[in-house]
Amino acid sequence: MKLTKQKIDLLTNGTREERVYACAKSFKLFCVFYYSRYFRYQLAPFHDDFYQDFEDLVYGRIKDAAWVAYRESAKTSIAANMGLSWIAARKKVIDGLAAQGENVDHWGVRRYVNVDCYDKANAENILFDLVTELQTNDLLIADFGHLFNAPRSSDQKDLKRVEKFNTTSGVRFEAHTALTPTRGRKVGTERPDFRLGDDLENAITAESPAVTEKIIRVLSESKAGLPDYSASLTLGNYISEQGVVAYIMKLVAGAGGRVRFIPVVDKQGNISWPDKYVKTDAEAAEVNAGITDPSKRKISLESKKRELNAGGRRIYEVEMMLDPVAAGSPFFDRAAIERLIAQCTESKEVKAGFHIWADYNPSHRYAIGADTGKGNGGDHSTSCLIDFSTVPARQIGSYANNMIPADQFAYELKRQADLFGSCLVAPEKNSESGGSCLTTLKMIYDTNVIYRQVPLDRISDQPLGSGELGWETNSATKYTILNDLRTAVEDGLLIINDERILREMKSFTHTDADDLGRSRVGHFTNHFDLLMAIAIAWEMRKHAKAKGPTSTYEQEPYERTGL
Repeated sequence: MKLTKQKIDLLTNGTREERVYACAKSFKLFCVFYYSRYFRYQLAPFHDDFYQDFEDLVYGRIKDAAWVAYRESAKTSIAANMGLSWIAARKKVIDGLAAQGENVDHWGVRRYVNVDCYDKANAENILFDLVTELQTNDLLIADFGHLFNAPRSSDQKDLKRVEKFNTTSGVRFEAHTALTPTRGRKVGTERPDFRLGDDLENAITAESPAVTEKIIRVLSESKAGLPDYSASLTLGNYISEQGVVAYIMKLVAGAGGRVRFIPVVDKQGNISWPDKYVKTDAEAAEVNAGITDPSKRKISLESKKRELNAGGRRIYEVEMMLDPVAAGSPFFDRAAIERLIAQCTESKEVKAGFHIWADYNPSHRYAIGADTGKGNGGDHSTSCLIDFSTVPARQIGSYANNMIPADQFAYELKRQADLFGSCLVAPEKNSESGGSCLTTLKMIYDTNVIYRQVPLDRISDQPLGSGELGWETNSATKYTILNDLRTAVEDGLLIINDERILREMKSFTHTDADDLGRSRVGHFTNHFDLLMAIAIAWEMRKHAKAKGPTSTYEQEPYERTGL
């Protein structure tokens, strides 16, 4: 919505009734008039999207939205300070219209609002700021009256926290931790009809697979605890490519909601908020020379980066550019991976989920690497097939399924291997699921073509014993196979056709490599399963053999014919 001269005139010269009605209908008009002190810079283009999203959520035009934006983008100010006060204020107008006999169904009245954060104290701080605004915003009080008139306790004042309260307009606000489910939240006959999520992921949660998985599980179940007419808005930074916010973006987009992804500078080099930021210190010095008010001076992103990264951590890349991979030190050359992604081709055929790029050639050497999941919808059971006889070698098969049980995955591996001459299979054996798969596989498939990991003597480098079936990923082997894979891909020794594998490689960091081999938790590891499968498959280049003849043919001795 654009602010036309007519609308500005209504706000400044119209009657109180006209202004209140207009602001109750339009979220942006409400913000511009009652929160004018917040606007030290001209609005960024994406702010109009924020205003429209919040209005559509309240009206019920959409059910879900996620704003993933950089620090200082004003997302919390718009959603928490302005947005929640708009919900409280407009309820008074809606009730007045209903009392006059008007049909207000299309207004999207909200009666019970929940604010969820990972740390409940942060949610309580949001409500404290909201209460402060309702008590001190003179413009808001003059037009809508005192929306909060209950005295605050000394603890609330000292700690600057408010757990729950009711406005005089009849809206209930509550603060919760994101670790508790929405099921069971109820006031009278009302269940939460608007949910604001903020600070669901931070540096602590991003480094804890258990906490990440618990938050994701609660979020997955939260819809069951909310009525069909509820709306939900989540705010966040993009801290991890396989964390809570990444999951929320996928969840909201999959449900048809709106996802806003806003770094401070986009891929084309455009600054998202040009009235607030400039790129260099020199630009800032030049433009700020004529601005006397320090609070309105433009900010140098060069200076911001220097300030945030002063401690040695790449905070600017994560919190301002929304690029956690850059902060995590990519394991693979991202430029090389990008080039390979551009060269990817569609599979020639898909046989029951197994993508195939080439036909079987009996004279070629093949091997399959496999990583077994639990089959519970979390991490995937994956396999990758490599043809080692071509130059360069080529990945020509891949499979990923997060619902197949581990024992059934053994049958799937046999099926795939039989399509390519009953080739060598190397399943990972680490977890309980890997053990289950391997136990079944050795009963249904020739153990001579199941990889056997034989330990070597550290001095003589000679094999010790006959070894065990399956591949074990541990601290001694994980970097070996990952480094070998990196060298093969970046030196052009291995062509990867599956874009899914390359995208996992693109987001894989040294931190992720350190975490491999540790206990896996649900959603948290399902991004690198294909990567591990192809790393294991590439290690089989030393062991794969072409299929030999199935029988020995000998020509009968020549006999001279005669009379």
